[in-house]
Amino acid sequence: MLNPREWTATVHQDLCRDLRQFNAEPVFVGYSGGIDSSLLLRLACDAFGPERVTALHINHGLSAQAGQWQDFCQRQAEQLGCQLKTHAGSVASAGNGLEAAARDLRYQQFGRMVTEDGVLLLGHHLDDQVETFFLRLMRGTGLQGLKAMARLSRRGSYQLYRPLLDLSRQQIVSLATHLQLEWIEDDSNAQTRFDRNYLRQTVLPLLEARWPAYRQRVHNLIGLIDSPQSDAVFELERELHHRLSHDQGFKLVQLDALTGEQLLSLLHAWLRAIGQQIPSKARLEEIASAVIAAQADAMPEVRLGQGAVRRHGLALYWVADRVEPGPAPALTVGVASAWPGVGQVRLVLADSGPDRLKADLANLHWRLRVGGETLRPVGRAKRRDLKRLLQEYRVKPWDRARLPLLYSADELIAVGDLLLSADHLADQAEPGLQVIWQNTD
Repeated sequence: MLNPREWTATVHQDLCRDLRQFNAEPVFVGYSGGIDSSLLLRLACDAFGPERVTALHINHGLSAQAGQWQDFCQRQAEQLGCQLKTHAGSVASAGNGLEAAARDLRYQQFGRMVTEDGVLLLGHHLDDQVETFFLRLMRGTGLQGLKAMARLSRRGSYQLYRPLLDLSRQQIVSLATHLQLEWIEDDSNAQTRFDRNYLRQTVLPLLEARWPAYRQRVHNLIGLIDSPQSDAVFELERELHHRLSHDQGFKLVQLDALTGEQLLSLLHAWLRAIGQQIPSKARLEEIASAVIAAQADAMPEVRLGQGAVRRHGLALYWVADRVEPGPAPALTVGVASAWPGVGQVRLVLADSGPDRLKADLANLHWRLRVGGETLRPVGRAKRRDLKRLLQEYRVKPWDRARLPLLYSADELIAVGDLLLSADHLADQAEPGLQVIWQNTD
């Protein structure tokens, strides 16, 4: 087992050998003066020779010490014998915050300062990578975003390389100390109002106390996400995004463009995305053959967990088991009533607004559908069968028997809060009744 001195010497040699793979001329190093970029600048000078290295320093002007930091970077570059190019700019917090604005400024200026076909080295390390992973996770990124930072990538006409991604912050400190480097400490790193600092100072220490190997676990996961095998996963995610409807349905469009295995994979991904039980391959095949391939007017279903996969039009839905609708509750204006199997229904008196019924309607009560109902909805000249209206409004078949129907005596005047009778509307200037239905079942 290597002692600390042997370890640092070996890592130094390995990193220098790693850097020499680039034949770019010159080599650029993003240099803030902090420990990470100070180590990287020294490694680059050792690997290529200082005459081939150009350090790039971006002065954001965010700290009162920014001028002193730039002077420090100039002195260090002179000691190493490499060139330093600087840019001073101001950062204004945009929609994504001050951190993001400062990062955008850096990359914008790097793009102007790095010559064509050059290589830009950045000092991001393992802890930076882990922080980026968690930040993107909390912001709701997809799998592509969870790849975090790439070791090698291309930005326009130049390559961007991060050779320190396998080293932890502590290992960076050990190597910098071994090489007797000097660096500056940015006082803003202690300010937890910034997301990354909050994660670094508050959240991740708790993870480390409980799971000391968490960095390597995240690092391994990023490697899996970034593997060639993950390309199919990304393609699957994109395809599912196009097929997932606003009401969590699975759109049955352009199925002829899919192989059988692709369809099963999409069904698997859809059920996982909506938080349902993942069935066996045999059950997925049953969904494909019995539900998807059924006639358009059929109503097949395949049981799955505490519900069933059903089809309506050109979409699949997972429908939870529900209790059968109970007897209609008594109706009192202004009082909400819980209706088992239907939801919460309420009729309130409103002084103004559209879609209100006349306030003087008599013998108001709730009912369920029995078939044969008719209604002249708002905006229509003639009465229509309720069955056809519900089809027209794309109310799913399994929901139609659960609609609360409002009657005045024996005349249907409202279908939940979906349809109102045009024959019983209140005038705009007079008080009227408003139907409120919350489908809580």
